[in-house]
Amino acid sequence: EVDFAAHHALARRAASEGAVLLKNDGHLPLAADKSIALIGAFAAAPRYQGAGSSQVNAYQLDKPLEAFQEKLGERVVYAPGFDMELAAENDALIGEAVAIARAADVAVIRAGLRPLFEAEGFDRTHLKQPKQIDRLIEAVAEANPHCIIVLSNGAPIEMPWIDKVPAVLEIYLAGQAGAGALLDL
Repeated sequence: EVDFAAHHALARRAASEGAVLLKNDGHLPLAADKSIALIGAFAAAPRYQGAGSSQVNAYQLDKPLEAFQEKLGERVVYAPGFDMELAAENDALIGEAVAIARAADVAVIRAGLRPLFEAEGFDRTHLKQPKQIDRLIEAVAEANPHCIIVLSNGAPIEMPWIDKVPAVLEIYLAGQAGAGALLDL
């Protein structure tokens, strides 16, 4: 007999304790009374596991957008900022994200690498995120100086925008319960 709820609680604890705070200029933990612009396609459909033979069937998958809405209610607004598959360049998605970031107290961007960009069977030739995601981060950080980046990736990435944001949390591939890692700080 398996206690799935207990395992999920343990997975959330592991995800939160496994997160690495790369930078924090006093913006974390999040203040409970702030409005949040939650940006990035990973907020609605999280990158939580690897590709290929590392894929598992999650019992329950927590989604950051739902976790933020549950905890903060109407103080959360969402924009995808990039498409899930290729993160192809799209100025309209960046424009939408910038608009909600300007109107919020804090902007939280869920970024990182799609499985298509890191999987078994091929080597990456660089450490960059897709250009759309780096452009998104820079545009949102310019629109809202209270911009927190949450990274979901299984391999290192370049961060050309690191000096333009006050906080960066690396959650890696945090598993089925990793959605709340930022909220657990």
